[in-house]
Amino acid sequence: MSYLGQQAVAGTFTSEFFSGTGSATTFTLSYPYGNEASLLVFISGVKQKTDSYAAINGQIVFSEAPPSGTGNVEVIYLGQRVMTNPYLSADTYGIVRVNASTLTENVTITTGYNASSAGPLTLANNITVTVANNSTWTIF
Repeated sequence: MSYLGQQAVAGTFTSEFFSGTGSATTFTLSYPYGNEASLLVFISGVKQKTDSYAAINGQIVFSEAPPSGTGNVEVIYLGQRVMTNPYLSADTYGIVRVNASTLTENVTITTGYNASSAGPLTLANNITVTVANNSTWTIF
């Protein structure tokens, strides 16, 4: 098959399972996500509408508790959030970059990438920064 641009690449989607209790409405997500629309959620094999749950601060919160069952809640991650403007600029030409002084979401720096922040930097409660092998995070 002919392609304009890059050839299509096959891949996989990450998923995880939770066990409903019949009363718990909140489950902690293990992977980054964009928003509710970037998650496929199934309870007992039935896809849930995005208005039946919210993805907030690394957790999925259901409007009604999923029924009791082992591994009966499945979350499929369709992709990570897209950063359309990864930094703020303090000047017209983008030479002076600005970052917040408090990190309020979990961050993963994947293998082969480096990251930097200007400090001092504070991590909010229960926030985790994961730096993979062959990667660095520098705070200036």
